[in-house]
Amino acid sequence: MTRVAYLVSRFPLTTETFVVRELDRVAQQPDMDVELLSLFPAGDQVVHEEAGRWVGRARRASLPRGAVAFARELVRAPRLAAWIVARVVADHIAEPRVLAKALVTTLLAFDHAATVRRRKVEHLHAHFATYPALAAWVISALTGSSYSVTPHAHDIFVSQRGLRTRLGDAAAVVAVSDYHWRFLQHFGASPDRLLRRSYGLDLNRYAFVPRELPAAGPVDVLCVSSFRDYKGQRVLLSALALGGPALERLRVEFVGAGPLLESCRTQAAALGLQDRCTFSGARDQIYLRGRLAEAHLLVQPSLVQADGDTEGLPNTLIEAAACGVTMAGTRVAGVQELVEEDVTGFLADPASAEDLCRALVAVLDRQGSAATMQLAARDRVEARHDLDALASALAAMFRSAAQAPGARSARPAPRG
Repeated sequence: MTRVAYLVSRFPLTTETFVVRELDRVAQQPDMDVELLSLFPAGDQVVHEEAGRWVGRARRASLPRGAVAFARELVRAPRLAAWIVARVVADHIAEPRVLAKALVTTLLAFDHAATVRRRKVEHLHAHFATYPALAAWVISALTGSSYSVTPHAHDIFVSQRGLRTRLGDAAAVVAVSDYHWRFLQHFGASPDRLLRRSYGLDLNRYAFVPRELPAAGPVDVLCVSSFRDYKGQRVLLSALALGGPALERLRVEFVGAGPLLESCRTQAAALGLQDRCTFSGARDQIYLRGRLAEAHLLVQPSLVQADGDTEGLPNTLIEAAACGVTMAGTRVAGVQELVEEDVTGFLADPASAEDLCRALVAVLDRQGSAATMQLAARDRVEARHDLDALASALAAMFRSAAQAPGARSARPAPRG
């Protein structure tokens, strides 16, 4: 039996279904005993069905417990404890606000380290290369357990503070796209420790039903994303207004919550789009699967913010492709590996309402050819995003890392 702990920032989170799907399926692999550890409060009101099974099992760290654990470690191994803190400070000192959160994370990791020791966890897997990966690094230094990391988007594109430490010491790093594979090698992830595996879907739960866009009448459009700048909802609204009569048939349901929701409602009203746009808020996976079975088109208008924040590979596109929904996306990060122009979907330049308008007009102009693209998209999902294949590969990697020479040896000697 290999004992594994998944590390996340918050649980449950409405927007991170891909994490809980993965850990749930890994837990079903032979000889896998999986724990779930989180760092910070979640606060989400919508709990997806997959997450519901883990709510009572997840363990969240506590600052008071972490402070006690840190004090004990100062007595038990003062040189190691001091080295860990010094390394964290050195990696983050250029950004005081980030340093403060990194030090809080370090204390929380000391708390989780006590759990890892008590439950004899052999391997840690962190989703996101920021605070979860930092916690995994700290716990690994304290306990000798190996760890791995799956980076995603903002955690590697916005800032690379401490990234070399967290990726360089990892037993393995999971690249969710070819774009990530190339990017991560610049920040400490050597090719021999990179596992190229993308997000997984239980394809049995996403029935493929090809569908043509109607030649006349309303076109059912989905945009499923949290309301943040890099998700691009404001660009989509502008594109709809620019399209004039050519896009009047589009009826767009925006699903999601976030800080820009109200400003997008206001923008839709100001552009005269209130009768063509619906804002449904955050919804669970059962609702989303039902809508994916009906919708004609899913639009993912992602862009790159000034600070570098963007998408990795949106799971909503993978789900749409699995179900037979025509896709329109933008040319950012790993999106083009799923949405290939005129092969599996339609693409536009990011942050360009004009080019997104052009792409949407092209969607409507391609009457009668949607099924061919939808089948190609489903084939790509089956080849690259099968949840069972992902879970099997990760479980094998976890076992290998846990059994590697020195994986449970004495703590690493303080360096630098």
